[in-house]
Amino acid sequence: MEKFQLVQPSKLLRPYVKQYWFLAIDNAERSSQRYVPSGCAVLAFHRGDKIYSTLHQEMQPRSSLCGQSVSYTDVVYSGNLNLVMVIFQPVAARVVLGIPMNNLRDKNVDVELLGDASLIELEKWIMETEDNNQCVYLIEQYLLKKLYGFTSERFARMNAVVQSINDGQQDITELSQSACLGYKQFKRVFTEYTGLNPKEFLQIARFRNALHCLHAGSQIRLNQLAYDWGYCDKSHLIKDFKTFMGYTPKEYLSICDSYSEYLSLFNSVFINGERETKSNRL
Repeated sequence: MEKFQLVQPSKLLRPYVKQYWFLAIDNAERSSQRYVPSGCAVLAFHRGDKIYSTLHQEMQPRSSLCGQSVSYTDVVYSGNLNLVMVIFQPVAARVVLGIPMNNLRDKNVDVELLGDASLIELEKWIMETEDNNQCVYLIEQYLLKKLYGFTSERFARMNAVVQSINDGQQDITELSQSACLGYKQFKRVFTEYTGLNPKEFLQIARFRNALHCLHAGSQIRLNQLAYDWGYCDKSHLIKDFKTFMGYTPKEYLSICDSYSEYLSLFNSVFINGERETKSNRL
């Protein structure tokens, strides 16, 4: 049986955390789900059996900080899957964990290698705690301590840039001007904070907007979808879908779960893969 719970962060942490996810699957046969670039770094704790990543071609650490990627990966699992995931806002992991995110591109780094004793202690408590609400409390206490007294002009600037991108701005020169930074300096700082250069981040943001609209309104014409989100044409849109998720829009609609506002972010990040047993999400 599969269970998924989504928890929103407390008000103080909303600038830094998008959501907390809890995913549990009991006694699964060999199965897989496809992870699609999300534009966000993720802190993941595995309370169940380990999973295998086709991108990294190895078993994943029990707990890891997952950096940005511009390609999809299939995560393969069996037995008991029990994931706790902290989905950071796009520029937040840099300031919370103090790590330049460009150093984590395409990597899942074991938390034990991050040099953060309080994070290792948090991992211990997460592994021993079955109650999801208690897990959220523990995670938020850790994050609030890390952020105590934090102020950063650059964080505010990069956060404003991401908001401009979400509002439809796609001109990198204008984005750099809005951040009050020179073009080259802007590219360097933005890459340090997000793990992606501005062009890559813009491509993923455009793709994710188109994906959300396609999922929410599956009858929309691809020509219109391409026009709405600034693609040159339908072929350009299809190419991005193949690059970032490995499926055409038509193929995606044939395998995706029914649209739900509650699960919209989850369903656009984890896409159904091969399964040898049926399960029901509660």
